[in-house]
Amino acid sequence: MLDFSFYDPPIEVAAGSPRLEQIMTRLKAAGLRPYTASPSIDYSAPDPLFVDRESAAPETLDRLGRAAMIGTPRQIVILNTLAQPTPRIEGAIQLRLDKDMASLRSRLAALSRRASRQREAAIRRETSLQLGTKLPPVNVDAVPALLYLGDGSPFCLSLQGALRQRGVEITAALSRATARQHMASKHFAAALIDLSMAHEDASGMGRWISEEDGLAGLPLIVLSRPQAEFTERELALLSHATNIIDPAAEDEANLTAIETQCRRLHASAPMMPLPGLSAMAVTDSVTGLVTRGIFEAHLPRQMEIAGEQAEALSVLTLRLDVDAAKSHTAQRAAGDIIRSQIRDTDCAALVQPGVFAISLPATPYRGGVRLAERINEAMGRVTDHPGLSWRVTEKRSYHTPQTFLAAALIGPFVRMRIAA
Repeated sequence: MLDFSFYDPPIEVAAGSPRLEQIMTRLKAAGLRPYTASPSIDYSAPDPLFVDRESAAPETLDRLGRAAMIGTPRQIVILNTLAQPTPRIEGAIQLRLDKDMASLRSRLAALSRRASRQREAAIRRETSLQLGTKLPPVNVDAVPALLYLGDGSPFCLSLQGALRQRGVEITAALSRATARQHMASKHFAAALIDLSMAHEDASGMGRWISEEDGLAGLPLIVLSRPQAEFTERELALLSHATNIIDPAAEDEANLTAIETQCRRLHASAPMMPLPGLSAMAVTDSVTGLVTRGIFEAHLPRQMEIAGEQAEALSVLTLRLDVDAAKSHTAQRAAGDIIRSQIRDTDCAALVQPGVFAISLPATPYRGGVRLAERINEAMGRVTDHPGLSWRVTEKRSYHTPQTFLAAALIGPFVRMRIAA
């Protein structure tokens, strides 16, 4: 039987025997690829660092404390089963029970997704400065909108009134169809779901989010108790989360946490530059997507970040049939559909008449294929479905920005009907 564990996310483990062997076994069962920490831990390494507070060597804990003082870019996970004092590290995951390791891969994926979103927002500001354009200023008085998904849980129902008083607008969607309608007509800062109500809900909301990627990249806040026993579906749902909140905390703390995340997600949503100081056209007048010039200026920085973070980066290219490519109406409809299906971290552009390119940060080839299929399905629902073909190109180490985009624009393109 083939062993594909090499593809599991790696994690460095600082622990002592016999705890080390037990932890390694649990992490492997959780879908991670653990390896033993070196005597001198590199706190700038890209892999997460798992520290067992109970068995780690004293010198390891001392160095961890010093790293916490100066700040470390590395993702730290601390397992503290005996509730001992630990260094205060910004963004560290704190586990209180051994069984909490079962959800660690999902929680790490959620944090990685949030960090990727923040990096994309930052480099779009850099693109803006590079082109002499500007982004709209942050509006501290903006009212973020929150989409609540699924049957109303007592916990969420108790928070609605208080959140509205704090200036967070809540819209409830009890079904997938209702959620799609709301998302098509309104921009939300995030979606909220109570994991305890989503494991086997009649609406299939959990399956729609985790297996069908129904939110299309909308940030997801999940209410989840870390000590719970999770099913595979719940773990899959957790892996789609942008933020995870423990409802065991006091109501006031939960209110503040949800409000903070909504305002932060609303303010930090990646945006492309707006026309400003530069005479360069920023958006295409027909489709409303960014121009090829903006795309070509932004792609090199995305490639640089992907290399620094050891993340995947793909470009999805969509091509309309020849007749549709000549029609402004067909191109405008395609642009509207693309905008409705991509994440706010994705950058979509019209690069040639009837040819669209979408850069997908932190997304491998198969993620691009899923997006192509989703766009095709959306076109089938709202248009006469002009012929559509696609190509996904994943960044390789030998690619330059020019060769990467060139590879995405040349054939072979795959016809949707053939691919199906």
